[in-house]
Amino acid sequence: MPNAIKFFGEGLPYLKTSDLKGKLIAIEGTDGVGRSTQIELLEDWLQVQGFGVVVTGWTRSNLAGAAIEMAKGGNMIDRMTLGLLYATDFADRLENQILPALRSGFVVIADRYIYNAFARDSARDSNSSWIKEVYGFAPVPDLVCYLRLDVDNLIPRVIESGGMNYWESGMDLHLADNIYDSFKKYQKTLIQSYDDMVMTYGFEVIDGRRSVAEIQQDLRAHIENVVKKTRGALVPLPSGRGFEKSVKTGSEVANLNARQIEKRLQTGVTQIFGPTGAEISAGEERLTLSSPPPPDYPASNDKVIPFSSAALPSARSPEDSESTNSA
Repeated sequence: MPNAIKFFGEGLPYLKTSDLKGKLIAIEGTDGVGRSTQIELLEDWLQVQGFGVVVTGWTRSNLAGAAIEMAKGGNMIDRMTLGLLYATDFADRLENQILPALRSGFVVIADRYIYNAFARDSARDSNSSWIKEVYGFAPVPDLVCYLRLDVDNLIPRVIESGGMNYWESGMDLHLADNIYDSFKKYQKTLIQSYDDMVMTYGFEVIDGRRSVAEIQQDLRAHIENVVKKTRGALVPLPSGRGFEKSVKTGSEVANLNARQIEKRLQTGVTQIFGPTGAEISAGEERLTLSSPPPPDYPASNDKVIPFSSAALPSARSPEDSESTNSA
């Protein structure tokens, strides 16, 4: 059933938005908190459940993405111009990626959403009401998960993943005479801006200090509550030691996914052929289904059912590099 979609403002009067069957999920948090790793794991997990998934991210539009990177490269662009470029990027992705995917019933995962713009503008100017009015055309997500990490735990991750850059350190604000102290002050302000939005916008706060597996479990639990309203029960979440192991090696998690699907297939085949009529074996690259040939046809070789067992990303430390997507 289509969503009763809500907007932050007037919405998009020239577009039909009453037929959106998908779900919009936003993953928020500062750079270095581990969003990219978590989103890759979520994408694979949702696809195993049978959902179509589209991932969209800040500054990734065809229209404005390159222009934003070029403008930031000179370190001379002013706050308002940069804010409007971000809004242009979002508008392009909304109309050409997000809404079409929602209309087709996909789960859309946004690697940062308009809250990112709110937080960054608030960190640069306490009166950020203008930027909220600019984003009045944005739909309200079905779920916002905020990966929260304090600045003292964030700094080592950022240093190990490539270091601090001009914009993520707030150097345009002249907070300090060196990039380290400026980064620390700016990120504290940014985190506070996010914290201030938790109650206002109903964020689900995820403790970013924990392991990749623990964070992923929390994210999956929140997302399952949203998407199961559309599709019913999902494959049970892997738990405890088994899942902790699965995020460490891609091949192990591929086998885990195969076993889950094997169990489902075995149930279906048993209903069709009987308890002894079929044998299913799961491999890392494919599932092989062996069943008795139909009585009117000669026996043939076993049928091979293709199965995408692309491994989940190897366990990177939560401080994965997000420099390419830095705002």
